[in-house]
This record gives sequence, C-alpha cells and structure tokens, in this order.
Amino acid sequence: MAIKKINIGVVGSTGSVGKTSLKIFQKYKKQFNIELLVCDQNLKEITNQIKVYSPKYVFVNNHKVYKLIKLKKFKKKVFFFNNFFLFKKKFTSKLDKVILGVPGLSGLKFAFFFTTNSKELLIANKESLVCGASILLKKAKANNCKITSIDSEHFCIKQIIKDKSLNEIDSVFLTASGGPFLKKKESSYSRAGIAKVTNHPKWSMGGKISVDSATMCNKIFELIEAHVLFNIPINKLKIKIHKESQVHSAVVFKNGLVHMVMHDTTMIIPIRNSIFENKFKNHFNNFFKSKKNIQLNFDEMKLSKFKILKTGYKVLKLGHTAWILFNVINDNLVEKFLNKKIFFYEIVKNLIKIFNQKKTEAYCRKTKVKTIADIDKVISYGNLIVDKL
Repeated sequence: MAIKKINIGVVGSTGSVGKTSLKIFQKYKKQFNIELLVCDQNLKEITNQIKVYSPKYVFVNNHKVYKLIKLKKFKKKVFFFNNFFLFKKKFTSKLDKVILGVPGLSGLKFAFFFTTNSKELLIANKESLVCGASILLKKAKANNCKITSIDSEHFCIKQIIKDKSLNEIDSVFLTASGGPFLKKKESSYSRAGIAKVTNHPKWSMGGKISVDSATMCNKIFELIEAHVLFNIPINKLKIKIHKESQVHSAVVFKNGLVHMVMHDTTMIIPIRNSIFENKFKNHFNNFFKSKKNIQLNFDEMKLSKFKILKTGYKVLKLGHTAWILFNVINDNLVEKFLNKKIFFYEIVKNLIKIFNQKKTEAYCRKTKVKTIADIDKVISYGNLIVDKL
C-alpha cells in the first residue's frame, strides 16, 4: 500500500529559503509532493524547478517571466498564474505544509490566504508576522492552521521555552552577528555598494535580508516576531552581539539558569526540524567535528554603533500600527538602495527621521489595527510617506 504523500507549497521557491527547503524535500521525495511553487523573476531557476518537482500550480510574480514560462513545454500540465485574485479563485488544493520564504511584503497576502488552504505555515517571511501579528494568528487558529517560525532565532526560542511558563522567564536574548561592518568605522561604509552591504560574514542570504542584517533592522523585526509568537513581554526582549553566530537564542530564567540553543550557521537545521517536527532521526551535526576551538563571545557594547536600535525599541513599544509602518518604510528604502536610488546610510537616516516626527507617533497611537483592511490602510500610508521623501 502506497504511503500518502505530504502536499507542499513553497512560496519564494527560487530564493535562499525556498531552495534550501526544496533540497530537503527532494532528498525525501517519497514522502513529499510539491504541489505549488511561487517565485518572482528567476526564469532559469523556476524552469529547472518545474522540471525537477512537477508542481501542479506555479505563481510567477514578474509579468515578463510569467509570459516566457508559459511558452515552455513540460512533461505534466502546469497551471500558471500571475494575478493573485485569479490564483485565489482557481487554487483548489488543500496543502499540508507551506514554506513561506519570500522576502518583503509580498509574503503577507500568501500568509493570509494559506491560513485557510494549508494545515501549517512554516514562516521565514518576517513581514507576515510583523504586519499580520495577532490578526494572522487568530485567522490561522480559526482555520486550524498551525503557525511555525523557521527563522533560526525563533525556532531556538521555541525549543527552550516549549515546556516553560512565561512567569519563569527573566529575559530572552536574540543574538546578532553584527553584519559585515561590525569592526569598521561608519565613514568607511556609509556609502558602501550593494556587494559589500550584502556580504554577510556568517550567513548566505538573499539581498533584502542581508541589507536588513547590515542595518540591524532584521533584529527589530525579530523582536516583534518573538513578542507576537510567544507572547513574551516587550521589556524581557533583548539583543546580544554574538559574532560567531553559533548560539541563536538564549533565555535567562529567574532561577539563575541560562538556556541556549546552538547549531551550525545553516538554515537546513531549523527548516528540516520544523518540517519533520523534531522527529528527524538521521544524524546531521557537524558542530563538534571540527578540531578548531569553538569560541562564544557576547557583547552589548557594540550595539551602540547601530543607531536604528533606539528607534526600533520605540517602534516595538508603540504597537501593531508602528510595526507595520516601520516594516513598510524599511522595505521601500531597502528596495531603493538595491536599485541604487539611495545610499546605504540613508536607510537608517530616514527611518530615524520619520519615527522621530510627532505626527508619526501620533498616527501610530491613534490608528487601531483590527482587520486585514486596517493593515492595508497602514501599508498605503507608509508608502505615501516614502513617496514624499
């Protein structure tokens, strides 16, 4: 009797998280069926993925690539989409797991859609949890859709606190490598080009998240995610510079014990363990195989060089509206930088400027976010702010 395969969707299939996930599924292809792939504009990669994984549905965000891919011949019939509203209408499959690895705000609409069309969302897209927050979690709960973060930091926090009460926790530390400019003077990198900004010392990531790592904005998003996912009080959430990137999260308990989770700097570990729900039995650990000394350094002094953090904590405390606004404005500024329309230093400069304005703070305090429509309104407002810069 044939074993029923687990139906999978990969949103952001041609990106770093998507490709890592697909390699795992390919290795255990007898257990998984790739039903859906979602990509942006990498024609060569998505063409190859369709040949290898034979998905039933493919959503291509880029219209030019969509028109080109439709002209190609594949062994099995593929339903191609470029319009999201049409996709929602025509997509009829019920998926078991969806990897949400696409960067930026484009992941938000897929997150909400798959709370009703999947049993579990494995989220690497920070924007979904930052902007969707409790609204996304409530919608998922109402539809019996499990939400799992496959970011290494949140995956590790979950391992530490899953059997603990929040009352036992003194503080939760997210670790940050410090990015490519940790030991350099600001004057040497304020106008750095894309290649230098995205040259992360420890992780192999996409352009958007690499820029966020260099500015430290990614850590602000992760603080918000930790608060949303685990209901950890804001005053208990902290950051430590940990340049080795071996420890991904640390929890200090009131009894004096500190619990840390370590793993090699690869997304394979949190993704694979999340897919198999920590029941994976095959040996996969190179951590102590190296004969080199393993050093663990933790530092808060160097955090002072990241000017955005003060603003980030302010945003964290302001609540959901501020989270969305910060997310939208940062996404826009990063896109401008990656398109060579602004300098690197202008990302943080503009974020600080905007959130230091009294009208921004007033808007965040008076604007309540209770529905998906409310989220869309705040996103539109954020886009208007950037357009006026």
